Amino acid sequence: MNRRKIIIAVDVLAFAGLVLLVSTGVLMEYLLPPGSGRWATIWTMDRHEWGDIHFWVACFFFAVLVVHLLLHWRFIVSRFKVHSDENSIRRVALGLLGLLGLIAIAVAPLLSPIENNAEHQRDHRGPPVHKNR
Repeated sequence: MNRRKIIIAVDVLAFAGLVLLVSTGVLMEYLLPPGSGRWATIWTMDRHEWGDIHFWVACFFFAVLVVHLLLHWRFIVSRFKVHSDENSIRRVALGLLGLLGLIAIAVAPLLSPIENNAEHQRDHRGPPVHKNR
């Protein structure tokens, strides 16, 4: 298999991973929202099981993106080589600033304290049971 076919295959896999990641995320946010408990299911899977699928699709997507970056590494390095041109130095500086901003946004939730609000806790044993009188 030549390089072009490998790049196309990786791009198709990345697109498929992105579509699955978005669809499972939307499914969990809007169709099976937090607090829906274990009684709401789609295709016999509850929110937690869809969350597992979402996690593994995200891992797959991340791995495909790493392969994509490796396949395009020469191009990436050529874009970051500093030339004497003032615009290229500005571009590199803005790119690095943007990268640092993205890293800060990604890491912020991981470094934040976990809040435990008792009033937001719900009974997750199942739907309410109505007895016939």
